[in-house]
Amino acid sequence: MRIILANNCLDQIVSHAENDNRLSDSLKILKERKSSGSIDISDEFESQDLFQFYKLRNLINEGEAFGDEPFPGTFLDPKIENAMLSLNILDLLVEYYNNTVIDYQFVKPGDIYTIGQIFVSPIINQYGRLKLGSEIFGSTFSARHTKSSRILARFVASEDETVDSYPGQVQFYFDHTIYLSSGNQTYHLAFVRWYKPADDYKTRFHMKINNDDLSCNVELWDQEFYELSRDCIIPIHQIYCRFIAGTYTIGNISPKTYMTVIPLHRKYHL
Repeated sequence: MRIILANNCLDQIVSHAENDNRLSDSLKILKERKSSGSIDISDEFESQDLFQFYKLRNLINEGEAFGDEPFPGTFLDPKIENAMLSLNILDLLVEYYNNTVIDYQFVKPGDIYTIGQIFVSPIINQYGRLKLGSEIFGSTFSARHTKSSRILARFVASEDETVDSYPGQVQFYFDHTIYLSSGNQTYHLAFVRWYKPADDYKTRFHMKINNDDLSCNVELWDQEFYELSRDCIIPIHQIYCRFIAGTYTIGNISPKTYMTVIPLHRKYHL
C-alpha cells in the first residue's frame, strides 16, 4: 500500500519536471538500485495486478464463479513439479471440477468412462507460497512460512446468496491442467483446511458484543478443522486476506479456549 501511494506521489512530481529546471537536474542524480533477497519481491509490486485481483475477488459478492480468470499473482518456491495427488484429494478435485466447470463431466483415471467424460490427471505442480503484489501468502507445505498460511476466504451461500468469510490454513498451492475439447486449461488453486465455527453467534462475535465496539473485527472460532471436503479446493481469487491467530478463553466453570481471528485486511489505493 505504501509503495502504491509513494509511486503515485512520484508520478505527480515527475510530471512537472519539464517545467522545473531544478527538479529536472535533481532527478539526474537519482539512480535505480537493485534490491536483493526478500526485499526484491516487493520491487516487483504492480498496481495493475492488485487492481485485477481486487476486481476478481469482488465477483464473489455477486454469485458463484464459474470457468477461469487470469491469474494475478505468482507461485513461489518451494516447488515440486509433476507431484502426485493422493486418491482422496484427487476425488475432491474431480468433484470441484464437476461443480465449477460447466458443460463437462469429469472422472478420475480408472473410473468407468463414457463418451464425453474427461479424465482428471493426478499430476500437479505444487508450491509452498503465493505472491500477490508485494504480499506473500505461505502454507504448511513450506515449514518456514506457516505463520502466513492462515487466510480468510469468501463463500456465497447457495440458499440466500449471502457472503461470509471463513478462516482456514493453506496446506499448499498448485497448478493443474485439464484437457478439454476446446484446448488445454490450467487452473491455479489452493488446498485449504477450514476451521470449525464457534458454538453460536454470540461466541463468534464475543469481542464485539461485550465491548459494544462496532469497529472491532476480531472473531472467535474453534481451533479444530472440518473434515476434508470439496470446499478445501478453492481458486486463488477466492482468497480475501491473511489473518493472525491467537487464543481466548471463555467461561469460569467450564472454560473453553477458542482461536482469535484478527484479519490483516488488504487495502488498495488505486
